[in-house]
Amino acid sequence: MIFAKIWQADMESSGVIPLVKGLSDEQKDIHNGYVVVDMNPLSGQYSQEGDDSNEIKVFKEVVIPDGKRLSYDLFMQLHNYYDQSFKQSDPASPKNIKEINEFLEYAAITAPMRLARKYAEDYHHIRAGCSKEEWIDTLRSIWFRASKGDSPSYFEQVFIGEQGGNRRTFGEHHFWYHYCVNNGPVESIRNENSNVLIKHIDVGRSEKSNLAEVITLTYTYEEIRSNGSKKNQVRDLGGFFVGTSAEGLMALGTVAYLDGRAQIPMELNGEAFDLMMYRTEDTAKNPLSFSPRFKTPVHV
Repeated sequence: MIFAKIWQADMESSGVIPLVKGLSDEQKDIHNGYVVVDMNPLSGQYSQEGDDSNEIKVFKEVVIPDGKRLSYDLFMQLHNYYDQSFKQSDPASPKNIKEINEFLEYAAITAPMRLARKYAEDYHHIRAGCSKEEWIDTLRSIWFRASKGDSPSYFEQVFIGEQGGNRRTFGEHHFWYHYCVNNGPVESIRNENSNVLIKHIDVGRSEKSNLAEVITLTYTYEEIRSNGSKKNQVRDLGGFFVGTSAEGLMALGTVAYLDGRAQIPMELNGEAFDLMMYRTEDTAKNPLSFSPRFKTPVHV
């Protein structure tokens, strides 16, 4: 299937292999890169001040070799722009910024994106043999156009997530590297009216593979309010691919959008799951977000 081919092409280019701590981390290869997923990331020792001393690290170790670094550096340029935009009252439109053009110029001709382009040509979403510029314009229209008004673009929803660069929240993530560079939340988050303690993190992964191609995260936390009352809550952050490069994830999301279905069956390394595609509810059906949902995750 096209999605498995894109994933494999990405692993052979700028993606890094997603290993599981204590299960497959003996496969570490510094030349090809890797990320090690900790299925039991919570230390059990809570920070009382909500500082940085007890950051929760689902990704225990990340190695990105120099030959793959450009992809991540270009993403970080965009990450830093959007992170700054969240802090501004009137941020400039991201559609025309230099960083978008640089990223698309690079991504459009990578191995996973070439597969996405062939899919788009085969199903007549773009003209066969169109120029690189036309393909980039298509990608820009899909990923960087706000669906309406000031609403987030497809890129923002997938690559930046709900809370921008704010790592002290339980915002939803769809790009593993964004979660990684923001370090996840700390075990204790203090705000004006309450203190939140993370009590448990449930990490789910594929049942049939020794890798962590897709994981799910669910937080169980206790909110202690200023009046002394306590409330336990559960926050399901859903699933996301691990180890994919930015262009690899963009290629997957491009095909998911062009496919047209809301729930797309997919198989990867023997595991069957669905890609869930979310769109605006108006007649335009513009892309909002997408994420993998697998059927038999292993929970620890």
